[in-house]
Amino acid sequence: MKKFTWLIPLLFGLNVVFAGCDERGRQPGTRTTPSPSTTPSTSKLSDSDLEKAVWAKFENDAQLKVADLSVNADAERNEITLSGTVRSHAAREKAIELAKSAKPGVLVNDKIDVKPAA
Repeated sequence: MKKFTWLIPLLFGLNVVFAGCDERGRQPGTRTTPSPSTTPSTSKLSDSDLEKAVWAKFENDAQLKVADLSVNADAERNEITLSGTVRSHAAREKAIELAKSAKPGVLVNDKIDVKPAA
């Protein structure tokens, strides 16, 4: 028994070290998962809500309002896919910027073709 007395402080020390490593970077008393009350409301958008937000942005632009565009949103993946045809590169860039502004941090997949009027 006497030769294993050093084992108790060693195991206690290792326990403290490993517990300390687990808590690194966190403040005492903080939670690691966000509570529903602190979750931003924009993260709860559905696909159709996100699509409507993009279309609302497009409605304020004369070129995009009449353009042949399609908006497909995946709110869970935080992605918007734009497809269709516009008449200029400027209209295409405007559509991309407006879609990005519909929700902060959204990824916009650009599949818009530019076909000038004949």
